[in-house]
Amino acid sequence: MTRKVRMGVSFYVAAKGRGPSRIGLSGATSPGEALLTRCMAPAPDAPVIGGGYVLRDKGPLR
Repeated sequence: MTRKVRMGVSFYVAAKGRGPSRIGLSGATSPGEALLTRCMAPAPDAPVIGGGYVLRDKGPLR
């Protein structure tokens, strides 16, 4: 059986003049640990230091 890896990513996009936008990222779990499930991304706490990216909603999760 192939082990699938899931990582969690969360974003906070600050309104203009309301502080920095932030990102949260979790690493994959180790073999033998429970896999991450949906909505298990950490709170966005790392400030975004570069820009020029566009975050778009792809649609509902499956």
